[in-house]
Amino acid sequence: MKEILSIFFQAVIVSFTIASTMMAGYSVLNKFRLRKVRLSWRAGKLFGYPLFATVFLILIAALGAFNYFTGGSSRYMVFGGYIWIGLMWFIASYLASKHYITDYGIVKNINEPSQTIPWFQILDQVEREEKGGVEFTFSYSDMDKSLVRGFNQLKLFVPDSKRKDFEKIVSLKLKNRFEGSEIPDIDLKQIHKD
Repeated sequence: MKEILSIFFQAVIVSFTIASTMMAGYSVLNKFRLRKVRLSWRAGKLFGYPLFATVFLILIAALGAFNYFTGGSSRYMVFGGYIWIGLMWFIASYLASKHYITDYGIVKNINEPSQTIPWFQILDQVEREEKGGVEFTFSYSDMDKSLVRGFNQLKLFVPDSKRKDFEKIVSLKLKNRFEGSEIPDIDLKQIHKD
């Protein structure tokens, strides 16, 4: 029974090692696919880094170091597997949590297409001051441009250090379009005339 559990445990570690490597590879490929990136910043919950992946990696590294220096278990391959899993998880989470502003639009998460919004889809924006930056809320339409489905919103926190550059890009891409659109004068009497 002990041997079966050991084999099962090793199979789980190997599976997670492969899955985390594929996840990190997918994130790296998505990062390299981005074109004409004008601005990016870290957006994780732990000083800009992804919270859970960072804590996991630090914890596993600390346990591995403690095990090594105290002459504990000789399962270095297991700790190596955990460190690899943590490192791959960190890479995938770090790249996915960064925000990218490109010539083509806003990429809030490179691994989630629904959080990538082209500039031409954005219909309106609202800014709200917050501690350490500004939260922008962008209203946008679906790709099919139908009004049947309604509108979606993308919220994006921009730190003070990136605010000026971000506002320049937004002004260039959106404000000229918004300012140029006026509501036409409509004579309701003319419309209802028979």
